[in-house]
Amino acid sequence: MFFIVVVLLVFGRGFTSAGFLSNTATSSGQTSRMKGNVSLTAKTLSIDAQVVATPSDRKKGLSGRESLPLNHGMLFVFEQKAQYGIWMKDMQFPIDIIWIGEDKRIVDIVFSATVEKGKRDSELTVYKPKEAAKYILEINAGLSRLHELSVGDLVNFEL
Repeated sequence: MFFIVVVLLVFGRGFTSAGFLSNTATSSGQTSRMKGNVSLTAKTLSIDAQVVATPSDRKKGLSGRESLPLNHGMLFVFEQKAQYGIWMKDMQFPIDIIWIGEDKRIVDIVFSATVEKGKRDSELTVYKPKEAAKYILEINAGLSRLHELSVGDLVNFEL
């Protein structure tokens, strides 16, 4: 118990499993009311994504799931842009992590973030984008390369 508290204090903000390292205080207003799914397209990729916009939903992320249907994903929505970190705590499968800016253009991509079983929380890789983002899309590993997604590509969706 002490170790967990120390880890959270050292890192300063709450991590989520296959989710983000929060660096915003709390979600409120419009962001906290978003729920359900949204359709996203980028180049030839079409995804049905679950929208997660509250701290508790973001904390859970994709952790504990055994898989994700092929053309499905999870879209993390934040009130403000920042360089949100992602780790693979309690993940069962690899994913692509796509950070999307306020203008809905891809600002960074991690291709095939791998599961890191057997590592302590403090040893897990934290993936961070090169630029601030307002959205993060998590999809099955390999889809970004298959559809030739790259930084600067437009991601179409309406919340």
